[in-house]
Amino acid sequence: MTTETPDFAHLRRAFDNLKPGQQAELRRVGEPEELRDYATLYRLFPGQNIHPGHLRLVFLLPWCEHAEGSPSLGRQCVDARINEARLLQVARADTPNDIKQFRRLAMQVKPRVNWAEFWKTLWYWGPKAKRDLVEQFYLAKFEPAKGANK
Repeated sequence: MTTETPDFAHLRRAFDNLKPGQQAELRRVGEPEELRDYATLYRLFPGQNIHPGHLRLVFLLPWCEHAEGSPSLGRQCVDARINEARLLQVARADTPNDIKQFRRLAMQVKPRVNWAEFWKTLWYWGPKAKRDLVEQFYLAKFEPAKGANK
């Protein structure tokens, strides 16, 4: 058994191929650690030791669709009119509340993410990942309109 990063395209396909009850099981958990009590987690990562990154991935997996070339999550939060105070609350929160609040955001935004890139945010979740999200948000929020004078 090894602890390795999974193939994320395969992970999304594996999730999509789960029975509806198994998918619902993953949506119902209240925090990432609860996933350890469900066989579905281990079916998604056969033969692997479960790393906290696996838990965060599966915790968000039901709420984030895959889309190549999707805009940044920060841009999608701006487009969904997420209040900046709410995003900053995610960034300031400690584990596990930060990831739980992040999932609530994802449930509202219903982001389309490129899992080939987005997995890094969840696998290495921490202060830097949260700062990157906040930065994406503010860059998108204050982006000059196309054709606007500088």
